[in-house]
Amino acid sequence: MNRSIKSIAIGILCLLAVFQMDVCAQEAYETKPITNNGKKWRIGYLEGGPYANYQSILKAMTASLMDSGWIQHAPIPKCQDKNETRTLWNFLSTKIQSDYLEFPSDAYWTSEWDDAERERLKPVIINRLKTDKDIDLILAFGTWAGQDLANNQHDTSTMVLSVSNAVQSGIIKSVEDSGFDHIQVWIDPNKTERQLRLFHEIIGFKRLGLAYQNNADGKSYAAVEDVLKLSRELDFQVIECLMPAKPGSAHKEAELIRCHEQLAPKIDAIYITDYAGLSKKSITKLLSPLFKHQVPMFAQTRYDLIKNGILMGEVRSDFKADAEFYTGTFAKILHGAKPGDLSQKFESPLKIVINLESAKKIGFRFPLDILAGAFEIHETIEKPENEK
Repeated sequence: MNRSIKSIAIGILCLLAVFQMDVCAQEAYETKPITNNGKKWRIGYLEGGPYANYQSILKAMTASLMDSGWIQHAPIPKCQDKNETRTLWNFLSTKIQSDYLEFPSDAYWTSEWDDAERERLKPVIINRLKTDKDIDLILAFGTWAGQDLANNQHDTSTMVLSVSNAVQSGIIKSVEDSGFDHIQVWIDPNKTERQLRLFHEIIGFKRLGLAYQNNADGKSYAAVEDVLKLSRELDFQVIECLMPAKPGSAHKEAELIRCHEQLAPKIDAIYITDYAGLSKKSITKLLSPLFKHQVPMFAQTRYDLIKNGILMGEVRSDFKADAEFYTGTFAKILHGAKPGDLSQKFESPLKIVINLESAKKIGFRFPLDILAGAFEIHETIEKPENEK
């Protein structure tokens, strides 16, 4: 063997050895319940504001922690509002029995989707994490929470969950590296691509409408980079409508309605992305111009609005798989793993949901294989409570 070939061979063996050591290091961490040197681990919570997915994930994580022995089994309360998480945190703070975990009632924060409240809370939380150091692990739900805690202003172990796009929103450096030893961020990097490939396969659109807020967060929530990248591959045009970044839910609803009215005559499909103006209260007005111009619609995240008229979207059958990934990461961190060393990539299993009355209104017939494989089929458009 000549010297150059031998050097390459040795290099490959070394790389394989390093890779094997890294894998072994990740697998070496236990997930069984342990105490913090005889004390309970103290867990914190931060969210940008109320959101249905946050509640579903926190509830599924609670059940998973019970199943794995970190918390004793008990009935998990039903929340009055499907978006809020305060009820669940109150349950964790005051009702659960655990020899291992504590969820302090004063370690729960929500910005209520208010910019001013977010700016007020951030230094308060950072100061507590940095100075008081009485929180061992904090769960940061959503883009706002991730952006506020993924930094070197503190070193508390942090898990960032349920983020639209952690790379494009600037929370992490890459899918493989959060950029911080104390930060681990869940990411499903191909979710938008999987959704739009399915939508394109079903509809075959050439002009896709996309409405989003004209700032960094808006582009991140709408996964603009992913949409544009796929448009070049699948040869479709993206017709955009940009909305100004101004406060106030009424303003956001009005802007989104304006965008739908503006886009509807110009497009042959629309990707309805996550935006504050998208709600049950506004859904009928939002969909009216799309029905008028017979535009097929796909919901990026608001699966709950498919029953209210959005043509199709994808939904988790439950959050059990996600919760198992999260609680596994949670347990490894409490066993001593650096959050930044743990895997961040997890593709949430999604299943298609469709609305047959919406299809009829736009003159579209779902292919038989889509009908046969649909997880959920809504035969009618359900009117929101505010219209009943």
